[in-house]
Amino acid sequence: MRVLHFRMLCDTGGVSSSMQLLGRELERRGVQCEYWFCQSSPRLQEFLDTGRATLGPLSQLVRRLERGEFDVVHMTATDPAAPVVARLATRYGARVVVTARGALADVWDRTTCFAYTAISQGMAEVNQPYTDLEIEVVRNAIDVDRFTPPNASATADASSGAGNGAPIVAFAGRTTSAEKDFPRFTRVARRLVERGARVWIADPHARTWETFAGQPVEQLPVERWGPVPHAEMPDFYRAVATSGGVVLMTSRSEGFGNVAPEAAACGARVAAPDVMGLREAVVDGVTGRLFAADASDDTVADLLHGWMQAPHDPQAVSDVTRATFSASVLAERYLAIYGRREQRLAATRPAPAPFRERELLLQHLERQRGWRASFARGSAVELAIAGYAKEALDALGVAFRSAPREFLRVGSLRQLVVAGRHVVARPRPVRA
Repeated sequence: MRVLHFRMLCDTGGVSSSMQLLGRELERRGVQCEYWFCQSSPRLQEFLDTGRATLGPLSQLVRRLERGEFDVVHMTATDPAAPVVARLATRYGARVVVTARGALADVWDRTTCFAYTAISQGMAEVNQPYTDLEIEVVRNAIDVDRFTPPNASATADASSGAGNGAPIVAFAGRTTSAEKDFPRFTRVARRLVERGARVWIADPHARTWETFAGQPVEQLPVERWGPVPHAEMPDFYRAVATSGGVVLMTSRSEGFGNVAPEAAACGARVAAPDVMGLREAVVDGVTGRLFAADASDDTVADLLHGWMQAPHDPQAVSDVTRATFSASVLAERYLAIYGRREQRLAATRPAPAPFRERELLLQHLERQRGWRASFARGSAVELAIAGYAKEALDALGVAFRSAPREFLRVGSLRQLVVAGRHVVARPRPVRA
């Protein structure tokens, strides 16, 4: 079996980590896996080092699909490129599998993909009203070879300076993401700093206080704030564990908060609000602590301060976490899904139900339409110039269905004209 894991952007977050982990586990089971990206990031080299990753345009991917080089193409359901790539893959006989990772999607059904999964039960439930396929829950896993407790790393304490006494209150994630609610972290952390804690922020965007002008942040002393390479995140979490501190998550919503089990596997305390995607990433009272999503900042700070005064066994927490979130189950589930010959249709298609995070996710759903349309129009031009007329028309169809009104804009009309001219005039490439 030949599986392609596709993503438009090789980003620095949990999706890329999950792709890499799943690919590695499938390779161990004899499955040929490759990765394809259209845009780079600092993490791209990790994938290129496997010898199985490509950074390239869709026209290159079409050539390989046309030759039948992939049996399965697996993507994130909300990737802006996914509808176009799904159409191309289906045209050449590859089965398309999409995964709901942290948002709503409304473009997937039995005609646009073969199978639909979600990384948490919450994600499956909120997306089920938008599809006639059964959304199967395949929970995220972590790399247990990398995320290990402090006594498994001979250099963690010495290199981090974690032994200087004060517990670390840490944030790991995109501080500018509305879903992560970084302002709330600052408010809780400030209260803990007043009680002797210090603050570390692993922020891939390396923002400063000026970025948050007008937002409900509370500025506080930060000992460390900046990007942390993915390869160094285990040491970051181990330093928190060694200090007796806590990794504090304040997300309004998550698909599945990978930070929680990764930090816990490194022996760190993890605290998170009881919201979708986190209540499944934290085994409350075992691998971390959940607090009420509407708890006041003072209440959360009091909870964490008291918890950090209590005894903590990093090894025990790590053992449970690593057993609970092992990648073996993840790989076996996907191996079964990839090899299946029949689609699984939903027994019923429920009406959308109210849930706490609904408004936030609906706003994101609306923004997705513009992102999909923009990528599809650009792809149509690229494919047409490369001589792939039918594929270019597929991409234009995706663009129109995603955001028809955007075709009235001058830039969009120009793309349409360019694509149309090449569709008519450009000969199709000779198949190698």
